[in-house]
Amino acid sequence: MRAWLQTSPNNSPREESVLQSVRVSWCYLSAEQHPPNPPQGGNKLRVIFFVAVLLFSSLAFADEAATLFQQGNQAYQAGDYERAAAAFERIIALKKENWQVYYNLGNAYFKQRKNGLAILNYERALQRNRANEDIRFNLDLANLSITDRILAPPRSVVLVWLDSALKFFSLEQAAGWALLFWWGVFLGLILLLVGRKEGLRQSGRWLAWIAGTICLLFAAIFFWQWYEQKTEQYGIVLAQRVTARSSPAADATEVFIIHEGAKVKLQEQTGAWLRIRLADGKVGWLKAESLAKI
Repeated sequence: MRAWLQTSPNNSPREESVLQSVRVSWCYLSAEQHPPNPPQGGNKLRVIFFVAVLLFSSLAFADEAATLFQQGNQAYQAGDYERAAAAFERIIALKKENWQVYYNLGNAYFKQRKNGLAILNYERALQRNRANEDIRFNLDLANLSITDRILAPPRSVVLVWLDSALKFFSLEQAAGWALLFWWGVFLGLILLLVGRKEGLRQSGRWLAWIAGTICLLFAAIFFWQWYEQKTEQYGIVLAQRVTARSSPAADATEVFIIHEGAKVKLQEQTGAWLRIRLADGKVGWLKAESLAKI
């Protein structure tokens, strides 16, 4: 599913942009088949029937998601933010979401002053499109509304730059670029092996080396981000006010209090309790129901 937002140059402020002109682009599979000979036998008929059911089910889900996306934007423009949020949540339940859906959902929750849910969905949108300035702007705007101001210890300029560079591309974008340059390597090798002229073979050699180097770079970025997502998980506090405790027990010592919208690092889970770490290094246990994973 690809549901693209088309921004008018007159849209402002950006935090209110679930946008006037919406273009929904869908990739459908053709449901029409022309076999050279009519299928024979009960087993073949059952296979064709099963494939047809899967195909039409996929088309039905795609069509429903496109309709829900349009309904969500229309509801937002009409000021019915609760109905808009419900439409976008339904798309996510259908597993047809992308960064635009999370971004619009964040906008709908922000207009309802549900800052925790707004920040959660802006963070999810940012995971899928790290270069989008509108997402970052709205996320920063929502973070201005929360109670806690948790400052991380200062880091060196080199580490900050390296972290920004590695996170400039999303996981999907890094994979796409790595695959593209892998095809460049393949093309270079073809020119090198079958080229009849020395100049053509030399071009193929350079193409293979350059494309291979860039392919390895994007592959490294992809695997680093994949490893980070598997080993480092973050969450957003959704409860208005919650007490962190020294151990996973309701009668444990109170360590600190945290409020809606705060971003925390998830370290481990024991039953209904999650061990969290704040950006300033504080550690405590929260009930899992009080937050949501990004």
